[in-house]
Amino acid sequence: MVQRLLTKYGLIAHIACICLYPVGVLSQSRVSGLVPLFWFVFVAAEWLLLLPSVKRGETLADARRRVLHGMAWDPFSYIGVALVALVAVQCLNSGLELVYLPDADVWQLSDPPVAWAPFAVERCAAITQLALFTACVTVGITLRVAVGKAAKRALLQLLARASGAVAVVGVALALQGCEPYAALAAGGGLTSVGTFFGFWLMLGIGLFIEARARDSHTPRLLFLLAGLGNLLGMLFFASPLMVVVFSVFSVILLLYGAIYLAPLVSKSVQLKLFVGTLFCVGGIAVSLVYLFPQNPVSAKLGSVWPVDAYWDALSARNSVRAEAAVTVWQQHPWTGVGADGFYHYVALAVKQEQWGLVEQDRALALSDGTQFLCEYGVFGAGLLLAAVIALLIPLCYRARLLWQHKGHDTMSDRTFLFRLSPVVTTGVLAVLLCCLESFMASPFRMPALLLSWTCVLAAMPAFLPERGA
Repeated sequence: MVQRLLTKYGLIAHIACICLYPVGVLSQSRVSGLVPLFWFVFVAAEWLLLLPSVKRGETLADARRRVLHGMAWDPFSYIGVALVALVAVQCLNSGLELVYLPDADVWQLSDPPVAWAPFAVERCAAITQLALFTACVTVGITLRVAVGKAAKRALLQLLARASGAVAVVGVALALQGCEPYAALAAGGGLTSVGTFFGFWLMLGIGLFIEARARDSHTPRLLFLLAGLGNLLGMLFFASPLMVVVFSVFSVILLLYGAIYLAPLVSKSVQLKLFVGTLFCVGGIAVSLVYLFPQNPVSAKLGSVWPVDAYWDALSARNSVRAEAAVTVWQQHPWTGVGADGFYHYVALAVKQEQWGLVEQDRALALSDGTQFLCEYGVFGAGLLLAAVIALLIPLCYRARLLWQHKGHDTMSDRTFLFRLSPVVTTGVLAVLLCCLESFMASPFRMPALLLSWTCVLAAMPAFLPERGA
C-alpha cells in the first residue's frame, strides 16, 4: 500500500516542489535565487529512476525499465541535455568585465576566458538560468515518461490551487501598500506576474469543468482558488492589455463550459453553477467599481487612455529594445552573449537619446524570441524551438487520433471541440496566449511561468486517447 502511494504520487510531489518554488518570486529579477532548484531536480531525478509510476500489471522493476526505455527513445531528453550543456558551458566560460578603451574613447566588455566558446557575462545569472533550464527539462522528461494520467490531473489541480492562493495573498498585500506587490498592481515595471495568474486561470476553468464532468460533487476549493483566486491575481497584476485579453477569453470559456456540461449534469446543477459564477464574478466587478473606486485595477486601466498615445509609447519602447537585441546578437550570432547578457550589452547598443526607453527593466528585450536568440544564439534558440516541437508532437498526434476516431461513448456524437478534454482546450488556449504575449513582452523570463508552461505542455497529451478506437 505504501509503495503504491509512493509510486503514484511521490514523483508529482517533487515536480510540484520544482514548479512552486519560483512562485514566491513575484518578479523578473535577473538573479532570483533559483540555485535550490538543483537540489529539487536531483531528488526528482533519483525518484524518477527508483520509484516511477507503476501501471496495472507491472512490477516496479518493469516500471523502471519502461522509464529508461522511454527516456532513451524520447527526443526531448537529448534536446534538453544539449540545451543544459550549452548553458553549463556559458556558465563555466563567464566573468566578463566592463573596460574603457582610452584610444577609442569607448566602453566595451572584455573577452571571455575562452574566446571561441559559448560564454556569459555574469556567472551568477548563468547559474540561475542553468538551474531553471535543468528544472524545465526534468519536469518535461518526468511528465512524459514516468507519470500517469491521474497523477498529472492531481498535479495540475494542485498547481492551480496554489497559484490562486498566492494570488489572494499578493492582492491582500498590494491593497495594504506592501512592496513590491503594490508597485506590481499599479503597473510598475514590465513583469508578467499577471500573465502567470491568467495562465492558471485558464487552466483552472478547464480543470473545474473536467472535475465536474467526472464527479457529481462540485469541487468548491478548485472553483474558489483556481478560478476566483487567479482571477483576482490576473486583474491586479496583469498589464492593461492582458487584463482585457484574459477577461474576454474567460467569458468565452465559461460559455464553453456551460455547453460542455449541458448533457452531463442536470438542469438544476447548471442553474446553480451559473448563479454561483455570476454572483462571484459580479461581486468582484462591483467591488472594484463601486466599493473600492481607487483600486489599482481602475488606476491601471485608466492609464491607457487615450489608447493611441499608449500604443505609440508601447511600440516605441518595444522597437528600440528589439533593435538593440538584434544588434547585440549580430556580434555573436551562433552562441549568443549568454544568460542575461542583454542586460549588460544593451547600454552599448542603444543611442544616448534612446536610453530612457530601456532604462526601466533593461534586462528585458520585450520579445522573448528575440531575447533568446540574442542570449543563446542560433544554436540555443534552435534547441529551444526543437524542445517545444518535441513537446507538441504527442499532443498533435493524439489530437489527430481523436479527430479520426470518434469512439463509441456518450461523447462520440459531439463536435471535435467538445470531445476534447476541457484540460486540453483550456491548456492549449493558455499556452497560445503566453506565446502571443511573448511577441510584445517577456512572459517567459518569469521562472514560475516558464516552468508552468513546460509542465502543462508535457501533461496535456495524457488527457487525449493514446490510440485510435
